[in-house]
Amino acid sequence: MASTKYNVLIEKRLLTTFAQNPLKETCKLIPFDDNTQEIDHQYAEKIDGILGVIGLPLVTKCIREESFLNKMPNVKVVISLGAGTDHLNLPLLWKKGIRIATTGKINSGVTAELGFMLLMALARNLKQAMVAAASPETCLTFRQHSFGVRLLGSTLGIIGLGSVGYFVAEKAAAFKMNILYHNRTRRSQEDENKVQAKYCETIEKLLSQSDFVMLCVPLTDHTKYLIGAKELKLMKPSTVLINISRGDVVDQDALVKALQAGAIGGAALDVTTPEPLPADHPLLHMPNVIVTPHYAGATKEVLQELLSTGVTNLLAGLKGNPMPNELECPHSLATCSSQLVQ
Repeated sequence: MASTKYNVLIEKRLLTTFAQNPLKETCKLIPFDDNTQEIDHQYAEKIDGILGVIGLPLVTKCIREESFLNKMPNVKVVISLGAGTDHLNLPLLWKKGIRIATTGKINSGVTAELGFMLLMALARNLKQAMVAAASPETCLTFRQHSFGVRLLGSTLGIIGLGSVGYFVAEKAAAFKMNILYHNRTRRSQEDENKVQAKYCETIEKLLSQSDFVMLCVPLTDHTKYLIGAKELKLMKPSTVLINISRGDVVDQDALVKALQAGAIGGAALDVTTPEPLPADHPLLHMPNVIVTPHYAGATKEVLQELLSTGVTNLLAGLKGNPMPNELECPHSLATCSSQLVQ
């Protein structure tokens, strides 16, 4: 007698990344893609689990909207392929008895790589240089009049020295940059010494002394609009801001005004609000601003690791076993919002 298979809602493109599908023996996979807005009613009531990269319209509905979740009363687990939790309606999911797992800090290293790449691109005016290289005239003019910033001896201020932030610090140390950091909890003396990082008790002190500021914090109630008009005014006119955390960590309207006024030197954003930005948004048309499509974790190797970890969590959760990366529900759901910290 054949065993009953679990019904799993899965992002369609993930199916093509399986060398050998580890779910085919135990799960019936119901694929969806960017254009999927609803689930066929004949499947909805039977779905046991959800596996996907957060950001697609359907996944967002599944994890945030109660009316949508009500159509899937048998969902037992939600597996988010990523580390962040700001996109999850944790109180709602836990209230419905749904277990949740992320994939931990797998993409921390590559996120730091992208952040440092953006820092270097801003330091050497890469965006303008690529435009200038298109013709002999502008190429010559650019070389004569546009000068970048040497990283050696420059000061990088890192806000959030967690997993991603520390990887960034290691790269900055290799370039012999001066490193300042602000964190909720000060790192150990050993951690600081390894990268020669100096702790700033206040963000204000860090902002006023840095040539580069990189944001590496999770999005929480505390960090929303952490960088606004007041903070931007504290930065030197030459300082550039790099955001590889979440769009809402920065007051984007205030950032646009600061850039237009020449109050800061530039910005590089892998995350924005919304994503993607409208085609006519000012940030997309400023020569000293680089915007990338929230792809810091998008490497082939990381996707394979995310998927492998996600599948492990999924199968464990469906079987009622402990999930390696499960988010623990607090005793009181009223405290859920305070748990959104990595």
